[in-house]
Amino acid sequence: MTATYLQDPVVHLSSALGLGLLLGAAALHKLQDGQSFARVLDDYRTALGLVLPRWLRSVLARLLPWLEMIAATGLLVSLWMPWAALGAAILIGLYAVVLAISVARGAVIEDCGCNFGGNHQALSGALVWRNVLLLLPVLNLMAPMQDRPLVWFDAVTLGFLLPSVAALYILTNLLISNRVSLRAL
Repeated sequence: MTATYLQDPVVHLSSALGLGLLLGAAALHKLQDGQSFARVLDDYRTALGLVLPRWLRSVLARLLPWLEMIAATGLLVSLWMPWAALGAAILIGLYAVVLAISVARGAVIEDCGCNFGGNHQALSGALVWRNVLLLLPVLNLMAPMQDRPLVWFDAVTLGFLLPSVAALYILTNLLISNRVSLRAL
């Protein structure tokens, strides 16, 4: 019964649009402030105990935003080709693993690189769980969608659902950020 609802076109469309918007906005943020993103990559390199040559950091700083853009596009295409969401699943899963390893090593990173704007968000276990939860709708997009025509009420539902989910995501990030900030006091 639940699988029927998960494969509904409205669920697929809202997941694809929401996650596509998230990855697309993250990519634009990285492209607009490449220097800040390069510093975040340096922090993760240090946290993971890796030796990352400067040239490789520069390549990653340029490549990751474009991979996010491709993944965002793949999410939108996943409505017709479910395997196209694989890129987003790999990226979000990779981010979750890097966050989890950094948290497990006790890394102190002032900016995880996962917050928009000038606000910094410290690394925490809650961010790992957030990314794991973001994987669920991406994985659902890899399953075939029901063959049901969309009706006018579906458009109304999407019109309310997308801003609500965006607000929930922003609120979740704010709560995670505040929780980490309160612990620092």
